[in-house]
Amino acid sequence: MRTAVADLLPLPALEGLTDQQRRGTACVWNHGHGSLTTTTAIDLGERQASDGTTCFLRGCKACAQALVIPTLQDHTNSCEQCVDDYTRCETGAGLVRLVRETRR
Repeated sequence: MRTAVADLLPLPALEGLTDQQRRGTACVWNHGHGSLTTTTAIDLGERQASDGTTCFLRGCKACAQALVIPTLQDHTNSCEQCVDDYTRCETGAGLVRLVRETRR
């Protein structure tokens, strides 16, 4: 199941994705990283494309980590709650969990 914080990560336009990327078997950010498995992928959830098809997006851990770390930094720099204690901020805690997930 996709966490709400995955919505904070920038995604490429669905119309420009390959069939493999739309099915979640290839990274949405770099289809050259090879086939994704449940162990190597970060679930980015379902999205509806403009043509009506449902896309099951996933990213490789390397690409997700490269995007989630700056997203976490941007959030914690602008979130007063995170400055005090990120565990009390749902978004901050979710981003930290996502960073940890990309490192497994």
